[in-house]
Amino acid sequence: MRVLLIHNFYQQAGGEDTVFQQEIALLRENGVEVETLTFTNENFDGTLARKLSSAMRSLYNTHSAARTKQVIGQFRPDVVHIHNLFYTATAAVIRVAKQRAVPVVMTLHNYRLVCVNGLLMREGKVPCETCLTQLIPVAGIRHACFRKSHLQSAQLSLTTLLHKLTGIWRSVDRFVVLTAFARQKILTSSLHLLPTQVVVKPNFVPDVGYADPAKRQDYFLFIGRLSPEKGIRVMLEAAKKKSFNLRIIGDGPLRREVAQAATRLPQVAFTGWQDRSVVLAALKMCRALIVPSVWYEGLPTVILEAFATGTPIICSDQENLNQIVSDGQVGRLFKTGNSDDLSRVIDELSHHKPEQLAQYAQNSRQAYGKYSKESSYRATMSLYESLIIEKAALV
Repeated sequence: MRVLLIHNFYQQAGGEDTVFQQEIALLRENGVEVETLTFTNENFDGTLARKLSSAMRSLYNTHSAARTKQVIGQFRPDVVHIHNLFYTATAAVIRVAKQRAVPVVMTLHNYRLVCVNGLLMREGKVPCETCLTQLIPVAGIRHACFRKSHLQSAQLSLTTLLHKLTGIWRSVDRFVVLTAFARQKILTSSLHLLPTQVVVKPNFVPDVGYADPAKRQDYFLFIGRLSPEKGIRVMLEAAKKKSFNLRIIGDGPLRREVAQAATRLPQVAFTGWQDRSVVLAALKMCRALIVPSVWYEGLPTVILEAFATGTPIICSDQENLNQIVSDGQVGRLFKTGNSDDLSRVIDELSHHKPEQLAQYAQNSRQAYGKYSKESSYRATMSLYESLIIEKAALV
């Protein structure tokens, strides 16, 4: 099988880039012939001239189309799998692939097609679904949800609108989403896709090793970006109300606030950003991981790594998250945004008997099977093969 993977790198590296590289390696190590076609946004420098130029090219980039045509002609893929096409690649890569009768798969790592900032949230409204079902996401423009720019928000909204009207999104054979929750949101959105077009295939994480629950230490752990939607303030408020050892690893806009809290509260240790080896070591030794997010999240890597290590999870019962973390099975859920309820759950877990914690660990490790490399490879190949069979039936 020959698979062409297409990806547009943003100016700042992110999780989508990591997933793209992981999937390349996974397919190749299993004997799949893989070619890649990548684009960058290095020419988007924010100047007015560049903005006007990019606005024209974001609809249909002829240079991207030419590159795609050349690679498809030379490589002759059985399937084209797109991970991101904003903003240089554009939907031109879809149109070229479809013109050459190559099945197209596109992973939706976020909600960019129906939400200007891609996250279903905005400042002052978390979560936010105002634009989800709107053909024209006027609110996203009004609130300057993309890069805090009315102009760039309007540009991106126009791009997705025109592609909705021309039907380019409906021409994609399969959209891949990470969770059943995301699938439901996409199917009820202004994209008007068929249920058969949207499939769930979660990301995977390498097996980082199971940790013996009997050797864990008495501290709770937060890992991630220090930003309001991550529920940082809820967690810090819980730490004020109930004395428990808390270690915070990460960086972000609320760094100063977290550092000040750590100074005032002796039971809170803030270490800032840390190397991955340090993060995994802390995850394997903590009593439980805390995920206090107040937004929908996607499929947090830290949760999947907690599953792999057998780490219990204390998680907000926010939609999507409450489908990933099963209450009473791999840990405990608490009421989103409620520091009193978080304190209560932490206190209860602190007094759990060793056999209860061991059961959480066992269940977490079992949950990891869904997010392993082996499971991801089987799901990916099943998806590709079904499309090849569908194409053959049409000939």
